Amino acid sequence: MVNYASAGYDFFLLNSGSSSIPSDDIKTDALNYNNSEFKAVFSPSMNASSGAINTGRLVGRNASLSDISQQLIDQNDKLQNSYVNAKDTYTRQGEINEWQAQNKLDSLFFLQILFLYFSIVVVLLYLRQAKMLGSSSVYGTMGVLLLVVIGVLWNRVSYTNMSRDTRYWNRRYIAANPNDLGGTQCSSSS
Repeated sequence: MVNYASAGYDFFLLNSGSSSIPSDDIKTDALNYNNSEFKAVFSPSMNASSGAINTGRLVGRNASLSDISQQLIDQNDKLQNSYVNAKDTYTRQGEINEWQAQNKLDSLFFLQILFLYFSIVVVLLYLRQAKMLGSSSVYGTMGVLLLVVIGVLWNRVSYTNMSRDTRYWNRRYIAANPNDLGGTQCSSSS
C-alpha cells in the first residue's frame, strides 16, 4: 500500500530544503500535518455546531419561559376572579349575618315582652292569693296585658311578612301604592 502525501505536504517538503528524509519521518510528518489540518478545519465546524446547539437551547428556554409566564398570567387572572367572587360571597354573607342578628334581636324583643308579661302575672297572682287584690282586677289586668303581648306579636309578624325587606332586615318594602303596605315591592335596595 502506497501512501501519498498531500499537495500541502509536498510544498512543506520543498520549503524545508532537505531532500534526504527517511520514509518513516515523511509518513509521521504527513500524518501530523493532516491531523493538524483536520483539527484546524474541524474546530470551527465544532464551534459552529456548539453555537447551533446553544441557540436551539436558548430558543427552547425562551419558549418554556413564555409558557411559564402565560401560565402565571392565567393563574393571576383566576386568582383575581376568585377575589371578586369571594368579595361577592363575603358581602352576601355579611347581609345574611346582619339578617340573622336583626332577627335574633326582634325575637329577643318579643321574648322580653313575654317575660315581663309572665313576671307581672306572677306578681298579680301572688297579690290575689294574698287577698290584696280582687280576682276581677287581677284577671282584667292580665287580659289587658295579654292583649298587649298579642298586639306586639301580631305587629312583629305582620311587619315581617308584609313590610320587611327580605334581603335587608332593617329596611322596609317600598310599595307601588303608598296605602298598600303589603303590596308588591317596587325597589328593595339602592
